[in-house]
Amino acid sequence: MNDVFDAMAAQGAHRILMLNDTRSGLKAIIALDDVTLGPACGGIRSQPYESFELALTDVAKLSQAMTLKCAIAGLDAGGGKTVVIDHPGMNRADAFRALGAYVQELGGLYHCAGDLGTSFEDLTHVAEKTSFCDLSGEDLGAATGVSVVNGIRACAALRGITDLASLKIAVQGVGLIGESVARAMAAHGAHIRVADVDAVRAAKLAADIGGEAVPADSVLMQDVDIVSPCAIGGVLTPEVVAGLKAWAVCGGANNQLDDASVADQLAARDIGYVPDFLASSGAVILGACRNIMKVDPQPFLAAVEVTARQVLEQSQDKGLSTVEIAKLIARSRIDGARMQRTKGG
Repeated sequence: MNDVFDAMAAQGAHRILMLNDTRSGLKAIIALDDVTLGPACGGIRSQPYESFELALTDVAKLSQAMTLKCAIAGLDAGGGKTVVIDHPGMNRADAFRALGAYVQELGGLYHCAGDLGTSFEDLTHVAEKTSFCDLSGEDLGAATGVSVVNGIRACAALRGITDLASLKIAVQGVGLIGESVARAMAAHGAHIRVADVDAVRAAKLAADIGGEAVPADSVLMQDVDIVSPCAIGGVLTPEVVAGLKAWAVCGGANNQLDDASVADQLAARDIGYVPDFLASSGAVILGACRNIMKVDPQPFLAAVEVTARQVLEQSQDKGLSTVEIAKLIARSRIDGARMQRTKGG
């Protein structure tokens, strides 16, 4: 028993729901990281995991990133996440319905949406059982594209660049987010290179926007101004960062850094890095504004550029990584709300 609690403590997780529905075969973990600012928001990720520990590590890290994402975006929302452990014995439709029922039991403390490995059909089954599931996947992906582009604007502004048409950008991954980033920057006249594990899809997008498709294994090492990781996490390893030719990194993937030391490595090389939990905040901005706060998301999306520039400038001034600066900003807002609540009590 202590092994489970020790594993939670090691990941910084303190509020975990482990779901085991024997009828459907659902095996899932919901992590509610912090709800100081408001209800937890976070997607449902589905994939096979070799062990419970790996699933716990993933959901804990992802929920913590959502807490930071909501806080730095100025939202009245906290961080949460779900991982569904995909396995052959699972009846997929019934499993996601069971998950929806569990989400509904939380009474609005957790709002979910899609994530890697979870299809729109899966989400519709979740939504059959709960009113706290956002089905607007394409809108959410496009909103993340907007926040990434606003982060790119901040990177350019720090270099005194106002004409985005002069930029050369390499986009890794052409799913909803990567495609949105590539199309938006191409519309500004930027020179775009794209790559994806689905080379045909990358080639089609490149042809559509007048860009260039490059091999998936070399996209981050292209001789460009900015690289935009919009696929899987962990792609910025020490080896990759050592070989980067770009002077900035701004993408929509979650958990882009292979480990914490990479943030310092980027700073040491004077590579402007917009932390992923800020750059990729567009989806949760749209979802939280629409479903929780009931306000226009546009001012919050526009503020990403302002905040990203603040983070980049303070990183240079204080000699700290952009990740450290962004976390300080996010944590300061959470701590302020917690202190205010204590005084009010």
